[in-house]
Amino acid sequence: METRNIRTETDEVNRPGSKIWLMMNDNSKAKFLRDQFISRHGGSFYRAGRGWKWRSPVTEKNGYWLKKVDTEEKVFFENMTEFGKTYGLTPVKICELLNGKRKTYKGWTAAELRPVKENVGSNVKEKEPEKLKIKTHNGATFQNIVTKEVFYIENISQYCQEQGWNKSNLYKVAVGKAKSYKNLKLYNPLEPQN
Repeated sequence: METRNIRTETDEVNRPGSKIWLMMNDNSKAKFLRDQFISRHGGSFYRAGRGWKWRSPVTEKNGYWLKKVDTEEKVFFENMTEFGKTYGLTPVKICELLNGKRKTYKGWTAAELRPVKENVGSNVKEKEPEKLKIKTHNGATFQNIVTKEVFYIENISQYCQEQGWNKSNLYKVAVGKAKSYKNLKLYNPLEPQN
């Protein structure tokens, strides 16, 4: 038995081409739908090239917001050192802005005050919640056409690898897309046995 992650709305919203991604980007009601998504899941949307990407609430808690004094434009960043290099700021001065010890610095001010370490380095980061997992049954019950033997294969992929068979052909038999493969057919208990 294997497990796989369940895809949720929050996983699909940033996957280009998914149904929910299309609703948030290529739809006449995209702005309305993005606002609804934020009210359900929190976080925020930002422009990424021609489309919109969703930033989770955990990412926002781990990151920081500064805004330009002249234009009031808010900028989000996660790494103070990289942000400082990009805009010619020092991480210590950025910490002072975020802690409220300094009002402005090189045309920047804090969009929100929050406790930050006094020296360079981040606080303890919050972690994204674990993905929901579902158990998948990777097996099926087969019957040998020649010997009439009935047996269950727990892991079709592993079984085919051991036998040197093509697993996709046996999967087709397991889901009913093919009648048989290598003298194996899907077992049906209601079928009359000869």
